[in-house]
Amino acid sequence: MEGHSEFLRGQMRQWLEQVHSSGRTEQLFEMEMWLRSFERFFRVRNQPLSEKETRHLALRNWSEELRLVDYVIRRVVHLCTAILTEEHVNQSRFDQYVEDYLRKDERTDPYIGKLLRQATPEAALTLLRESFEDIHLFLTDLVKVSRIRYSSFMAVGRILYREMRGSELIALLIDKKFKSIHDRITNPAVAAMVRRIQHPIQRRQAARVFLEFFRLLHYLDHADPERLEEVSLKSTVLIFSLVTSETRLLLNFIERRVLGMLEPEDAAYGVYDSFVYCVPLELKKVLNTELLDLSVARQADNVRARVENSHGILKDCFQQSVVQLAQVFESSIQGSDVFSDFTAKLDQSILLRDDLARLVCAVRVFSTRKDEESSKAMKEEISRFYDSSMKYLMYRDWSGFEIFFIEILKCGSLPSLLQITHRFETFLMTLFREVTKRSILSGITGNKEVQIIEASL
Repeated sequence: MEGHSEFLRGQMRQWLEQVHSSGRTEQLFEMEMWLRSFERFFRVRNQPLSEKETRHLALRNWSEELRLVDYVIRRVVHLCTAILTEEHVNQSRFDQYVEDYLRKDERTDPYIGKLLRQATPEAALTLLRESFEDIHLFLTDLVKVSRIRYSSFMAVGRILYREMRGSELIALLIDKKFKSIHDRITNPAVAAMVRRIQHPIQRRQAARVFLEFFRLLHYLDHADPERLEEVSLKSTVLIFSLVTSETRLLLNFIERRVLGMLEPEDAAYGVYDSFVYCVPLELKKVLNTELLDLSVARQADNVRARVENSHGILKDCFQQSVVQLAQVFESSIQGSDVFSDFTAKLDQSILLRDDLARLVCAVRVFSTRKDEESSKAMKEEISRFYDSSMKYLMYRDWSGFEIFFIEILKCGSLPSLLQITHRFETFLMTLFREVTKRSILSGITGNKEVQIIEASL
């Protein structure tokens, strides 16, 4: 048995090298991600459901969730085809397979039997693709039913699980998480810092935590709304389910394995402990607020805004975690040394916070003076913000700002303008509070206007 397992691992290693040399590494990572997400999406605790819906799972219609599953199945079929070499995608071979299979219903089709006996990743991938194509046909008809019960939803999950786990090689691909072709600490500063950790156990644990966070960020790359078309946005729910589950496993590892090896006075202990406490709060914000019932949302702008918020919250959280842990072992490391967009995000957040404060001050000056001169200055400040800084707001807040922007610029009556700006100030203060809560701004002081606004909160 051990010899068989070693043979399979050897086959997998050789195949991964071939995939890497042919430039299909990212496609393999994405396929593996979706397969993992299937296993996590069908676990209710990873679903973005309210407490009420969680208590009444049997009463819920699960058709929209299965539509998302079907969409991802089609994506996996496409990836399987892209990853397989040309000789394994020969259409005539599959046509012959279908023809023979339909004629032989009393015993296992020889083609299937041969593939099952072949311990090659190509054979396993071919079978997986064929199975998923069949499941897609089944789901195409199933989702037309007016109401799909929870038991049917779970049955689909079990079918997918059996199909993926039916091949030892596909199971090995899923279970062996870290692969050298795409799971490496490639950042020179972090890699060098890890090598310099003297205690071997702490070095291995830190490397594991860094790899986990980098993989989570890699998953989030595929949930970035800037890279996705409208039709793909809802399917990110499966990625967020996977990220949620994997993050919980990482926190469990930290709590049970890492903290127990450290003394409470150790600097690393405090950072690891903060992960265990703070990261679940970010997960809850995403799962129980931003993504709640996303599968049944109808408005495209609303879907994009919620995916954007969820992606931004978790990406910021994971990047901050990586930087904080790196600084424990080497204080000179900066966020920009690890992530190319870290400085840009910080600069954008500072600019947005400062410009919001300046805009609030302009609104308050007009509310106090109530004259044409301050009205003109306020409108100019609003226009400047609209042209330069509004793009740094969360997407969900764009339309709200635009409504006020148009209403204020069109208003020619000072009394009416005062009424509008009163509501506008309340809106701006809400935005200001949300921006100042961003963890990337922690400890960074603002300009004079920011200090004035913060003092009034």
